[in-house]
Amino acid sequence: CDYSYMMAAVISSARKVGVFKDFHVWSDRAVPGAIFHHAGQFEKWGCLFKLTFLRDAVRHLNYDYFIWLDTDMWFVRNPGDPLRLLRGAPLHIALEGDLTSPENSRTDWWDCPNQRFVELMRARGVRSQHVFNVNGGLFIVHRDAIDTVFRLAYDFWTFCKSKGFTFNDEPLFAYAMHMLCGNPYVHTLRSSLDFWCSDWTGSFRDRLPDGEPWWFVDYFRGDRQLVNPAIVHAMRSKSALVTLGQEIFKKGNEEC
Repeated sequence: CDYSYMMAAVISSARKVGVFKDFHVWSDRAVPGAIFHHAGQFEKWGCLFKLTFLRDAVRHLNYDYFIWLDTDMWFVRNPGDPLRLLRGAPLHIALEGDLTSPENSRTDWWDCPNQRFVELMRARGVRSQHVFNVNGGLFIVHRDAIDTVFRLAYDFWTFCKSKGFTFNDEPLFAYAMHMLCGNPYVHTLRSSLDFWCSDWTGSFRDRLPDGEPWWFVDYFRGDRQLVNPAIVHAMRSKSALVTLGQEIFKKGNEEC
């Protein structure tokens, strides 16, 4: 139920800033403002369902591009055309921290040492000088690339598991992104901070983003940067999103 409440709040925030694209939600019940699909039973561990839903359900919808949003987002402004972020690639997911940087104070990602993760990526074909992590909360993909993204992700999952690492969705999307984007340096988080950023340290903990600038902390280096993206991945604001979503559901029921 909490996820349904949060998604209702996300959609409400998008509508208030003038975003009127279709939102599709896979859930156990209808969500105000969204096109509803029954989710059925699925394995939730590791968020790998994002990949299977893309392959088995999402790609059959009548759209050329799909944007995945986690349910803990908040729109503070209209983000404009998100397809500008693709830069000619069939997939965009913001490349955040550089795992190869000698300035990193954090030495691992998802319980895998940074250097080891870089080695795993290189062993499966990544050739860029720098290797980045990602946040799985938002990505954009062309429908014709979905099969390729799925294949790359699960091939990498299988390879890493054989080396002793069982990853969730984020390392898999990081791998697929490095393989498909052509030039990773035009897809870094810092190149698109006006669009989206993750409040993983809780600048807006237990409250909704208010459109004011806030400090983003680099996951590996720990340095801070003042940001003000149109879409905030409000990871620490779930309680506030649930409360607003409950009010939206209640209002909808009363109107019925």
